[in-house]
Amino acid sequence: MEIGSGWKKGIWLIMSLLLLLPAPAHAVNKPAPSSALIVYDSLAIGTEREGNVEVLKRLLASFRIQVTTESIDSYKTGSLEQYSHLIEVHNRSDLLEEPNDYVTDLQAYKGNVLYIGEKPRDKLAQALGLQVKGVEKMVDLSIGPFAEQSIHVPYLVGSTLAQEQWYGTLKPHQSNQFYPYGIRSGAYAYVPFLEKDTLSEIAITYLLKDWLQTAQNTNYYVVFKEVYPFSDLSLLERMSDELYEAGIPFIVSVRPVFSNTDYPAMKRYLIALKYVQSRNGTIFVNAPVVAWTIQDLDRSLHTQMEHFIDVLADGGVVPLGMGAEMYWSYDQHYVKEGMSFFDSAILYPNEGLMHKAQMNTSKAFSSELYSIQPELLSRYLLDGRLMDPLPMDTALTFDFPQQESGLVPILEGLKNSWITFEDYKNGSHTVKTEKYELKSQQGSLLRNGERVGLQADREETSSDYVYKEQEEKSFETWFSVQNKIFIVIIFITLIVFSGFLIVGYRMYKRKYYK
Repeated sequence: MEIGSGWKKGIWLIMSLLLLLPAPAHAVNKPAPSSALIVYDSLAIGTEREGNVEVLKRLLASFRIQVTTESIDSYKTGSLEQYSHLIEVHNRSDLLEEPNDYVTDLQAYKGNVLYIGEKPRDKLAQALGLQVKGVEKMVDLSIGPFAEQSIHVPYLVGSTLAQEQWYGTLKPHQSNQFYPYGIRSGAYAYVPFLEKDTLSEIAITYLLKDWLQTAQNTNYYVVFKEVYPFSDLSLLERMSDELYEAGIPFIVSVRPVFSNTDYPAMKRYLIALKYVQSRNGTIFVNAPVVAWTIQDLDRSLHTQMEHFIDVLADGGVVPLGMGAEMYWSYDQHYVKEGMSFFDSAILYPNEGLMHKAQMNTSKAFSSELYSIQPELLSRYLLDGRLMDPLPMDTALTFDFPQQESGLVPILEGLKNSWITFEDYKNGSHTVKTEKYELKSQQGSLLRNGERVGLQADREETSSDYVYKEQEEKSFETWFSVQNKIFIVIIFITLIVFSGFLIVGYRMYKRKYYK
């Protein structure tokens, strides 16, 4: 009994000691924030900085972050404490900042801060060891496999921190010194500038990933958008064949059809999309043209989108996400009525804002691709090769060409690329309507839990179709006979009238001779 009692006491003592031991460092995995706040002083309309806030919003979305955007002037007291991550964007150096609600809240803020722009705040400058050099320069920016030459900067910012904490370098012309493009230490980070469609758009992503502490694996994807029922569907099928033979999976973002879905044109559309799906292609539903939803106020966008998704599913096509311009995710109406079916998306740059119920907080998706023009990558690549993925899931986006001459260079570029493209079906994505639950699971497509076959052959749709049913006709024979009688009467009348004209002409001529 004594030995058993001592054995039990020993076990309890060992367990107690184990509980007191600290957890190993690698077990601590701080999750990425679910939301962040962007505060800006100006949108820099008409300057080289214009569009950088929009770029930042799309970049954060690709890290699966819900974003709230406020101007300093519209900031409300107490808002800052709701967010663990804050990004300040200062586009204007000529504005003198006056005491306001935002500055007051910022002084007590304990969260993570990223500052973009000139004149970093004292607290951040001290934390990052920043040293401002008030010299206007032309510099070259380089980061990873990318480089951009001859960028104008109003001044350079050095840092006393080690270069291991730098993100990219800025090298002034005619100088051997180097300065950081971005720098981060703990909760604080700094970037001197961000411009749309330049290398800075890519460079800042390396810093963002570490600052947000995201651990997601990233990939490259190929996306073709602007595909309509009246597009060259045979060209679409040919493209699918060539990409399939080259071992390149791809995504096609298709425009929805809301009416006449039983017409042959729609059936041909479905057949082509099913064939695309069979050639290792993934189908996305693109946002409809916004003007339709604004003008047709009596028509429900939710019902229309649901109907189109169901039509696709009925035809064996399983869409896995939605493509839309970014402003859709900042509109309450479009989010609720059009995007609520999807948990995955591609957000394209805004081309024209047509809000219906604008909001300053975005909808976040569990999977979101950053759409980028291939030319932007190739423009800044040092040796034309790119192997490793960018810090976020990246979609090389093309408008589907309407002619073969436009498709050939795209296909050649993809085949000769060093990039490894991922199959979107390998991820987990879900689309739900009342009728269907459409999913991808380890490369398979599921419709209401049942696997959808991917085999599809080219099919032909008959053109013999009555686009409008003929109504039942009464007295058709009688009206036909009546029409013929009237034609004969009119013909006889014309003959008699012509005879009268000839007789009258002759009588008038004789009278003139007399």
